[in-house]
Parts: sequence; structure tokens; C-alpha cells
Amino acid sequence: MSGREYPSSVDAPWAAAFERLADHCMTCQTCTATDDRAAKLRLTCPEAERLSRECRDARRSA
Repeated sequence: MSGREYPSSVDAPWAAAFERLADHCMTCQTCTATDDRAAKLRLTCPEAERLSRECRDARRSA
């Protein structure tokens, strides 16, 4: 090993934005919608799309 210390993704500047996105998507009725066979419908709501853009922008600016 090089002995170099690698940054933790938990300490990354975009971690808070990702956490907000994950928290939303795990609790939103639209984002967690399933069909009658319990297959995920892969729907996203406007709030999830906004949070995804926020997370993407935070990663790009990091």
C-alpha cells in the first residue's frame, strides 16, 4: 500500500445532499410504489428529481 490516506465519502461535501435524497426516496409513496406483484415501478416524484439534481450538482462542484 502507498500509505496514502483516502478520503471517506461520509466526509465528502456532497454527502449531505445524497443523504437527503436517500431519506426522501425511502419514505416517499411515489418513489417506493410497487405493482400487485411487489415489483418496484421505478417512479420518481418532482421532489426526488430536485434532490437528485442537487446531489449531482454537489458532486460536480466537489
